[in-house]
Amino acid sequence: MKRVLLLWLCFGSTTALAAPTEPWFEKGSVLVETPEGGAYYGLDTQRRIGCEGRLCLWHVVQSLGPCFYGLCTNQQMVLSDLEGRFLGAAYDLDAWASNSLRFIDAEHVEVVTQGRNEPFNIPADGMDPTQVSWQVLKVAPDGSRFTQAPSPMPKWTKPAARRGKVQVVSKPPKSLPVDDALLARARALCRKDLRFIPVDYACRDGACLLLLSGVEPSPEVDTEDASPPAPDALKGPFCGLLVRGDELQSLGFDEEGIEVEVSSTAYALSGPVGARGSMEHMETLSRSRPGYMVFSDTVGAVVDGIRPYPVRSAHSKVAALALAPTVQAYTSAHVTWGGAGWKDADDLAFAWRLARVGEALAIHVEVHDDKVVPLGTGTGVHSDHVELTVQRSSASALKLGVLLAAGGKVEARDWTGEANTPLPSIQGTWRRRPQGYEMTLSLPLAGLGVTEPRSSLGFSLAVSDADARGKQETLMTHSGSLMFWTEYPPSIDEYRRHGSMD
Repeated sequence: MKRVLLLWLCFGSTTALAAPTEPWFEKGSVLVETPEGGAYYGLDTQRRIGCEGRLCLWHVVQSLGPCFYGLCTNQQMVLSDLEGRFLGAAYDLDAWASNSLRFIDAEHVEVVTQGRNEPFNIPADGMDPTQVSWQVLKVAPDGSRFTQAPSPMPKWTKPAARRGKVQVVSKPPKSLPVDDALLARARALCRKDLRFIPVDYACRDGACLLLLSGVEPSPEVDTEDASPPAPDALKGPFCGLLVRGDELQSLGFDEEGIEVEVSSTAYALSGPVGARGSMEHMETLSRSRPGYMVFSDTVGAVVDGIRPYPVRSAHSKVAALALAPTVQAYTSAHVTWGGAGWKDADDLAFAWRLARVGEALAIHVEVHDDKVVPLGTGTGVHSDHVELTVQRSSASALKLGVLLAAGGKVEARDWTGEANTPLPSIQGTWRRRPQGYEMTLSLPLAGLGVTEPRSSLGFSLAVSDADARGKQETLMTHSGSLMFWTEYPPSIDEYRRHGSMD
């Protein structure tokens, strides 16, 4: 561990926090441990995380009582002496996220925060919104303050590949006039208490999106001749319709409170889904390609979770994996077993990508491991390996162990229940890297028991660390679902049928 800290300090000296945290306690106040969960009953709580040398680390929660999302709190990390006397160091924590605190050594503490923008709205984006942040703070010898220490992220030698050919982006479509017949049919699908007038009508490749804005009928104003509102005044109510030939389909956002921001390429929908009914972004529909969603680009993306994970596809493994987002795990937030044996990202961290090639899944995994222990004898559980779990149905899951066999080959085994059966249909290779090893796999869907077309598939990928042969020490895991969209981004219809499926 000393070696790692010295490396951090080489990146630059520690600096004071930009805005010193105001502590809730007078210096010298005695902290006393209280039962967890007291904040739910309007009580402040104090929990001792651990002690190192003459200092103790605490997680304190200040209850603010009921608020817009059930219960609101303030949370801080503070330091005391061994008798619990508060020494002055305080650091604000994110009250809406999960916070993991620990001493790295007597001079440094680690704060890992994991959140999904909860309890606020999570907009449709195509990828998991989970964010994991990692901070290392230096502790003053007298416990009076925290200062920021360098916190370098792992550098993956196989990041998400660069884009191949640059896609030619077409010019945004022009807004077209709406004839009386189409307008009459569109109004028949909208709310009857308002008179809707056209705002935008964009078409491409045989599909159009028609956006109407509703106004109150008035005998003094002829709404048939009313001019469309200016884009910066689009407050709704709206009626949105997808037009394909003679077919009209309501897109279902004609409710009160929906706002639409129109740009040359997209329609961004917001609604009163935030705190106390505040407006928050919900989803974005494409104007450049009517009938489709707008999602984040997966190429080059690095995410911290797979709820969900979009499965991109191509004709070759290289091309498919070049489209896939990278999922990373490098903190205690992803340690699901053996936390006491995990030291840091040098001990175990990993990143992976998954894509579809025909009727098989291609997976690339890169593992940072300070001591690689390949397969010896026995089941292989107590050697370094990768574990995959596929939820084939609500009552059936397949668990696979992928082992580092001799000659750079992998050996896949069915570990469902008490089984230890070889699976020769799963092929792959592995090789050592300066910081650990990497593995590439090909998994036929039929070999996983997935024989019918699926929109989603429950999935987890874990990496097991065994620094000494015969002893499994740590397991780091990503769990969630794979989304098999027909296209990415998907059509509005497909997205509405299956949702985010997280």
